[in-house]
Parts: sequence; C-alpha cells; structure tokens
Amino acid sequence: MAQAQHTGSPLVIVLATAKEYKAALSPLGAPAAPEPGRNVFWRRGGRDHVVCVTGVGPVAAAASLCLVLGRLGASASGVVNLGLAGSFDFAAAPLGGIVAATAEAFPEYGLRAKAGVDTQGLGFPQLTLAGAPVFDHMVLAPDADAAAMGLRLPDGCALGAAVTVAGVSGEPDRAAILSRKYKAATESMEGFAVAMAASLAGVPFLELRAISNKVGSRPPEDWDLSGALAALGRAADRLLS
Repeated sequence: MAQAQHTGSPLVIVLATAKEYKAALSPLGAPAAPEPGRNVFWRRGGRDHVVCVTGVGPVAAAASLCLVLGRLGASASGVVNLGLAGSFDFAAAPLGGIVAATAEAFPEYGLRAKAGVDTQGLGFPQLTLAGAPVFDHMVLAPDADAAAMGLRLPDGCALGAAVTVAGVSGEPDRAAILSRKYKAATESMEGFAVAMAASLAGVPFLELRAISNKVGSRPPEDWDLSGALAALGRAADRLLS
C-alpha cells in the first residue's frame, strides 16, 4: 500500500494495531486501516490527518512514526497516540476507563543486575531533549498539548503516569515493581517511543489509552478487550469532534 500524501499541517494519529484503528477511527469515516508500518491520509471536518498503524512495541512504534515525522517535520500540528493499556490499579483506572498520560517511563533502559535495572548505570542518557537528559522518564503535559493541537480531553478522562515496556508484565510481582517505582497508572508498549519521537520533531503530543486489563494478571475477569475497544471509539469520537 502506498504511503499517504499530505498537505497543510496535519494532525498525526498513531495506533499500534489495525484492531485499535478500526475501533477508534473507522466509525468516524476513516479509510481502510493501513498495514503495520504504513499510514493513510484522512480529511475530516476540514482538518487533515495522517494516521499511522505502527505495529506493536517500542521499536516498531518509533521506526514507523519517525518515517512520517521525517517527511512532515515541524509542519505537523502534533501527534496523538490512541490505544489500549493495562491498569496497575482498577480503583484509579478501571476497565473501560480512559487515561491521558502525564508522564512516560521506559524501565528497560540502563544497567540490568539481579537487583533490577539501574537506569543511569550506563553513565549516559538515551537522548538529550530541550537541553535535558532523558534516561527512562519523560514528563508530559496532556491538557496543554491537547489545547495546542486544538483538541480537548474527553469528559471523564483520568490523568496518570504511564510505563512503556518491550514485553508486557505477566506476573503480579513485576507489575508491583513498576507501579511502585514509577507511580504509574498504565502499562503499554508504545507510548514512550511515540512521545520521544514527537519531542524530537518539536511538536505537541497526547497519549490516550483505554483500559483493557489489569497489569500482571491473566484471569479472564481482569480483562475486557471488547469493552476497552468500544471505550476507545467513544473517546476518539469526543477528541476529534
């Protein structure tokens, strides 16, 4: 499939999978979902969008989005990351709830030892952004960045820190470690990478996630994928209206 052509200052929308794309954007009239690593042009309500299905995980997300931002550069009006996430605490982020990320952390980076990962153990950051070193943590401003893109957070949207992992937490012990270290509300596999790419491009960034499961838990009662996808669709409708 050919990459999208674009004009003006489009809003870049990033989703990891075609399933999330179909739930969030197809009901709004978006074109057929592109293959992973590809993007499509979409004009809606007088505004241009470039929508990217990145594939799953931080490497795929960074690579796919950087292809788009490399063409658009600072002409993009901003980047919105939509998708599903796990919740560390259903009291704060219940199944089907929507959370806007106030920070992103990448706990995979650093010097790994039996005691865990020392994120500054290598002695140098991943990148320096706006004059500040980035090791494993980025502070985000969802309200301000949404406003800068001409968007408004959906009613009832919670705010919370997010963790991005290369492999999802499959055990409660791992979930507890991440929750305690980063005071996180959600876990996903793309947010940090997408936030870093947007920061490198110098454009606003917003991450919205619908809660599909409890982090580190496998029993079916702690999962509701269909409900989360429906919630993601409602949130996208409100965000982009």
